[in-house]
Order: sequence, then C-alpha cells, then structure tokens
Amino acid sequence: MADEQVTETYDAANPAAEDNARRDAARHAREDADTLRLLMQRKQGRAWLYRKLEACHIYASTFAPGQADVTAFQLGEENVGKRIMLEAIDASPDLYMKMLKEQQDEARRLDDIRRTERKNREQAEGPVDVAGLVADLPPPAGYPGGPSLPVKPLR
Repeated sequence: MADEQVTETYDAANPAAEDNARRDAARHAREDADTLRLLMQRKQGRAWLYRKLEACHIYASTFAPGQADVTAFQLGEENVGKRIMLEAIDASPDLYMKMLKEQQDEARRLDDIRRTERKNREQAEGPVDVAGLVADLPPPAGYPGGPSLPVKPLR
C-alpha cells in the first residue's frame, strides 16, 4: 500500500487546532535545539557549524561593490545563517562560545604556521644582496672619477 499522507485543514477559529499548532511548533523547536546540541557536543560538529555560518557571511561583509544582485543574494544567505546562529545560541550558549574560541585558536595556530614557514623560506633563500642586483656603472660625466663633460666648440 502506498503511504497516504493525511492533511488536515487548519481552522483558526477552533481553539483546539490553535493549541495543537502551538504545541507542534514548540515540539519542533525543542527537537531542533536537541539536534544542534548533539551536533555541537563534538569538536567536528562545532567546526562544521562554524564553516556553514562562515559560508553564510555571518562573520564578514555581504556587500559586493557595484553588484547589487550579488549583495542581495549574500544578504539572503546571511539571513539564513543568522537564524541558524540564533538557534545554536539558544540551544547551548556555552557550546557556541566554545566553538568560537576553538576557531579563534585555530586561526592563531594557522597564522603561526604561516609565519614560521615564511621565516624558514626567507632563511633558506638567504639575505638579498642588493649590490649584486645592480650593475657596476661608471660615475656620471662631470663627477670625480667620471669622464669629463663634453665641450662644445665656440663659434
């Protein structure tokens, strides 16, 4: 047998239907909060959530100069990201703050690695000898050690 979906019409005049709708919404909100808490309990889950929020431009500007359509699209992404962010904060403020701290620590760690790699690369290449880059040129005409100035014959 095929699964039949029963759809009930909502009657706003019926107080029981209104109570049922309110209870369903509250139940869904609790289930969503439980899911977010479960996700944020693991480091990988917090990292995943942060990447998704970052992709929604939560931590950056959505403005694209001269491109109104791109700006509008990114504002829509930001709106979705902000809703998810607020749900995550409501679900567990402590885990949300832990996620931000972990990402800040990770950013510092990556900056340190890049700085060390740049320093190692510069040391391996050695100091740049600027004098070796410039060809030895004689002093200009008229300067001590240089050729004399050309003399124009008088007429």
